[in-house]
Amino acid sequence: MLGKGSILLVLALAQVGAVLPATGAAESAVKWRLRYTEDFKGTSINKKLWTRIGSGTSDWNRNMSLRADLVSVKDGQLILRGVKNNDLSGDSRSVLTGGVMTKGHFAMKYGKVEVRCRLEARKGAWPAIWMMPESPSTGWPRCGEIDLIERLNFDDFVYHTVHSEWTQSHPNDPPSSVKGRIKPDDWNVYALEWTPERIVWKVNGKRTHSYARVGDDPVRFPWTDPFYLMIDMQLGGKWVGSVDESALPVAMYVDWVKFYSGSRDGRQFSEFVRPGS
Repeated sequence: MLGKGSILLVLALAQVGAVLPATGAAESAVKWRLRYTEDFKGTSINKKLWTRIGSGTSDWNRNMSLRADLVSVKDGQLILRGVKNNDLSGDSRSVLTGGVMTKGHFAMKYGKVEVRCRLEARKGAWPAIWMMPESPSTGWPRCGEIDLIERLNFDDFVYHTVHSEWTQSHPNDPPSSVKGRIKPDDWNVYALEWTPERIVWKVNGKRTHSYARVGDDPVRFPWTDPFYLMIDMQLGGKWVGSVDESALPVAMYVDWVKFYSGSRDGRQFSEFVRPGS
């Protein structure tokens, strides 16, 4: 598990240098260095890294709950569940879901994230792994959003997407969302490689999407600030559709999460931060 000393070591190693935005010149190869692995040992989440996600008014968090059984750690895995709510006396929502985030504990500006995960499929299931800015200076979508993966229902693919003010009106300049094929009933490794010049997605080591920076307009590429990570088992909404409550529960199983720093030509460009420190 990640202790305070480990986080401080990560910070000391990561906050070495920076790389200027892309200038159009040929890019040198990026070297990734593993800094930390969250392998979910023990019997509960590491509260120095993770926080439970509570309910909200958006489709993605409308059914989020802090109920204890929706987030658990067992046999070296993080388990996030979506369930039918059989006790409406304290909560009137018909379904409840669980999720975790690193907000307030850990964020990164550029770097690489890998997540080994298995996603159960149900009608209305919408598991997601995504990133949002730790301290946004503007509202959504201008602040930016990075979706490592979103899966709907029984799809044999996941969506890789970025959201920004630019993509809202220019979704294909460049393409802001694509589908990446997965092994639908098995474990997959989802990776995000984020540099000052582009964001790259991979599934099981195969590159599936890339979103490049064009010029220096922050409206077109707002992903230049520290972002935190979210992993959540969502249910229902306009995009995914209605939930088959009779088929619940559903779960996503996370084997590990890995964070890497990146360097180019011997110069490191990643920044890892502990907002609460």
